[in-house]
Amino acid sequence: MSAQISTATLRRRAGIRTATVRERAARGKWIAVVVFAAPLMVLAQTDPRETEAEKPIDFPVPEMAPLELFIGPWSVTESHLDTRGQVIASAKGSEEINWILDYHAIRRVYTSSSGQKAFKAHGTLAWNAAEKKYHGVWFDNVSNTGPSIVKGTWDASTRTMLFEVESAGPSGPLRHRVVEKFESPEKRVATTYQVDGSTLIKRLEVEYHRSKPCPDRLRTFFGG
Repeated sequence: MSAQISTATLRRRAGIRTATVRERAARGKWIAVVVFAAPLMVLAQTDPRETEAEKPIDFPVPEMAPLELFIGPWSVTESHLDTRGQVIASAKGSEEINWILDYHAIRRVYTSSSGQKAFKAHGTLAWNAAEKKYHGVWFDNVSNTGPSIVKGTWDASTRTMLFEVESAGPSGPLRHRVVEKFESPEKRVATTYQVDGSTLIKRLEVEYHRSKPCPDRLRTFFGG
């Protein structure tokens, strides 16, 4: 039997090999398209969180809109003063403020430390339509006499929140006034005064700096 292979057989085998190579090449191109296109499709998809952040908020009442300025993570620097106005201690910390209850309130989670036991506090703030003021409560890990009760008013012209704070003391109510002013889109300063009759005694100043850039939509509060 002849060991030679006919020319027709060689052509058929060559055709099969050629078809196989072409099929593999085509499959390779398709895989490459899928591999490279997949990241592009992922990038093209809109992040729901970004979309939600860009949507205008449907506040339950217009008075909740200024509280949007407070939202976000903040770094904190405290300066504690004695009754003569001299700084006697300082501390650093952070505050995270978020919307809760479908934009009916904000929640503040505050922590600071001077190297010893950390001070921790949780607060909420909402709008009281009956009194035309912001109402809130403030709990911390230092007081054993219940929450501090907070009432506030907003001055849009100076971007300042004025809080009247009352808490229980050993010999009666303790009252403080807090003036919290936005000095820029990235910074706000809260100054706490002890109320002694008609006298205000400065006892604490806290500087807040945004840990993330101020959203562009909030710059309209500053004429931007």
